[in-house]
Amino acid sequence: MGAKASDRVLVTCHLMYLVDRLRNIQGYRIVKEIPDDKNGVIFEMSHDMSFSSWGENITVEMYPFNETQTVVEVLSKCSLPTQVFDMGQNKNNVTDILSYLLLGLQVQKGY
Repeated sequence: MGAKASDRVLVTCHLMYLVDRLRNIQGYRIVKEIPDDKNGVIFEMSHDMSFSSWGENITVEMYPFNETQTVVEVLSKCSLPTQVFDMGQNKNNVTDILSYLLLGLQVQKGY
């Protein structure tokens, strides 16, 4: 089992605003954008190889919690399943993506 990191937050923001922001993120490649069964969307993304890892596969799932709030879940894991140490790269990916998406928004962690 490879190294991974994840986080889930509840954001006071409409889903489509977050979807539009994620579509414009720099430094990550969006591989697929898939509607999900919760009236939300799942993004499958990748981050290229670096000196500290062989690259990462990232899943960002966003779905409405209610009319004014959206759940955002980010999971980053090593592309190479046998890579058990990631030098913190997966956590950095999760933090970078959430920081970009949630800049200036009201967020609840650990709901």
